[in-house]
Amino acid sequence: MNVLKVFAIFLVTAAFSMVFPSCGDDTQGRIYSEVRSVNKLQLSRMTISKLATINDLRLDEAENIKQTIAALGDAVKVGSRVGAYSYDTYMTAFVDLSALGPQDVRIDKEAGTITIDLPPIQTEFSGRDMGIKEVHYRVTGLRSQIDARERAEIKERMNAAIKKEVEEKPFFRDRLVNSARSKAQMFFSSLLSGEEGYKVIVNFKN
Repeated sequence: MNVLKVFAIFLVTAAFSMVFPSCGDDTQGRIYSEVRSVNKLQLSRMTISKLATINDLRLDEAENIKQTIAALGDAVKVGSRVGAYSYDTYMTAFVDLSALGPQDVRIDKEAGTITIDLPPIQTEFSGRDMGIKEVHYRVTGLRSQIDARERAEIKERMNAAIKKEVEEKPFFRDRLVNSARSKAQMFFSSLLSGEEGYKVIVNFKN
């Protein structure tokens, strides 16, 4: 093979490399694509329950004339009237992986680690029971039965009370987020278990 032919082969090889970059080990890019394609990853879920009762309004609880008249009428009726109901609302912790950037996935071959910097964990109310559960019901004597309107009203009051409690008490979110952190480590360790010899490190952005 003469020098000119060798030189020509070199030029063709160099041009091919410029058009088609190396198809070598692009593990980092592949992992980034796999993780980002998950989009919204739900990590943990919490059930928050509320218990409330329905009974006749006492006279000292009346807030207007109409309620006062109703309370006076109930006070002279024979019997008792009480219903206890429970209601569940669901709260979820998740990460939005569509916000992940290429720089958030790093591979250190010398240390044998894959580090993923995840977006902040977010929480949201993800659903609620369609109806309330009857825990206790007792209506005796001349007392009126508890009707659908009263049940619907107590359901909405319980729902509002749950949301207010979650907003005012960080306990619920903190517990859910801590659970989500642990599950994220397990999830990504399992997802990337095919990358033999690498330890997966999961961090969360603030």
